[in-house]
Amino acid sequence: MQGRIGIVGAGGIGGTCGAYLTRAGHDVTLIDQWPAHVEAMRRDGLTLAAVDETFTVPVTALHIGDVSGLAEPFDVVFLSVKSYDTIWSTHLVAPFLKPTGFVLPVMNALNDETVAQIVGYPRTIGCVATISAGVYEPGRVSRTDPVTSHAFDVGELSGQITPRVKAVVEALQVIGPSAATTNIWGARWAKLVWNSMGNALYGALGAGPEELNEQEIAQVQRIQVMAGCESVRVAFAKGIALEPIWGIPPEDFAGASCEADLDALVVRMRELARARRGPPESAGRVKVPARPSLLQDVLKGRRTEVDYLNGRIVAEGELLGVPTPINQAIADLLRDVESGTLPARPANLARLRHLIRT
Repeated sequence: MQGRIGIVGAGGIGGTCGAYLTRAGHDVTLIDQWPAHVEAMRRDGLTLAAVDETFTVPVTALHIGDVSGLAEPFDVVFLSVKSYDTIWSTHLVAPFLKPTGFVLPVMNALNDETVAQIVGYPRTIGCVATISAGVYEPGRVSRTDPVTSHAFDVGELSGQITPRVKAVVEALQVIGPSAATTNIWGARWAKLVWNSMGNALYGALGAGPEELNEQEIAQVQRIQVMAGCESVRVAFAKGIALEPIWGIPPEDFAGASCEADLDALVVRMRELARARRGPPESAGRVKVPARPSLLQDVLKGRRTEVDYLNGRIVAEGELLGVPTPINQAIADLLRDVESGTLPARPANLARLRHLIRT
């Protein structure tokens, strides 16, 4: 991947991409709206703490207010912002995209078409990130998944694998194993299904898996599986050719019809989660636990993306006639936490227990 790279949103995913790509010799400019983060990167460089190493690279960092002064346009822009910031951030960078340039929406939810409607479909390439990262202090990104884990799926919205898709995939290998796909929509929806299962739920509980007791974990895992079953059925009703959900065939979720099926899915999810955590000694190198992005938002007192994740599943389910009571309950619970009606705490599981089949 040649030319100038812009990264709009230097948080967990954007910052991780910026650190590795800069170290690999690419011409990267990081653009963010958190002034302290921008100033720390300008002064001290960007530090990335991963499970296998910690390194710092000098970077070019801009506040969003500095973008209007850019002298050279970008060949590629990674858009790594929250879903509710998609429209304004795309408009912000669109004038600074070369005529032959393109945008990669490296973010949660289903924002590819929103970006394409602004910069054009030929100038938009889908990119689904499966890495786990966060920013808890200015100038420092923490990556909590093993570097051997699958990192990105990249594909044209049309389903083609073009030279530019191959170039992006090659560049992303420095971050982790990445692949070109002819089914970017199936990969995007698979990520949405996975996000609907745990992202908002952990946000509402104010705690990650490592901070819950065994009984709470068992209840969370059952709720996650049931939310995943609903979400897959919505995707199938919409005609999406879903990719596997973290290695589990989506048909296994759609066809789960009894307690034994749900129990089997819970066991498989536990095994997958264990594999993604890596060896126990690696966690101490990062110094922060792996946390879903909506949990990070709750802990920081920020607005969450629940309306674009579980809320989107519910909305699509209503249009297609697919019941989504678990996703609805999770979304409602997190909205109450976000509004300040409820504190984020594990005790909030009580609001969902009546929905769990026993």
